[in-house]
Amino acid sequence: MIAGGPIFQLCWVVRDLAAARDAFTARYGVAHWFTVPDVHFGPASAELHGVPADYTISVALGYAGGQQVELIEPRGGVSLYSEHLDRVGPGLHHAAWVPDDFDAALAEARAGGIAIAGRGRFEGVGMEFAYLEGGPIGSCFELLRLSEGMKAMFDQLIPEGFTNPWQ
Repeated sequence: MIAGGPIFQLCWVVRDLAAARDAFTARYGVAHWFTVPDVHFGPASAELHGVPADYTISVALGYAGGQQVELIEPRGGVSLYSEHLDRVGPGLHHAAWVPDDFDAALAEARAGGIAIAGRGRFEGVGMEFAYLEGGPIGSCFELLRLSEGMKAMFDQLIPEGFTNPWQ
């Protein structure tokens, strides 16, 4: 099994981040958002289909109850997110897990013939991600490596009465 336990995050790719945040707040009770505009991933920190990538996205993170919700708006360059918008339009892009052993989970995916669609890291904050091709399931699956600092930041965002999967 590549990843077990609860899904940490569900992500939607959107055309308009502000409108999507408003809709999730009104319809699904996401009360607070942590928004990071214009996050740039360059060739030294990102890959798309096995080659260096260069793109920019804006991101909003919130919680619907105990479920982390991520909204991503592509802002420039070619990425898995812009490809998703071009192929199917806005919608659910991936489910994410935080495996106990990120490297072992990636190795298991590769050994099982699952292609790595994209990967990257946030320099200096302690986050690495890899997207696994969904194959017959469709949407991608994301594996995350989170530093203790990133986990602590997410723990501060989750509403009272809920816990993140690593708790």
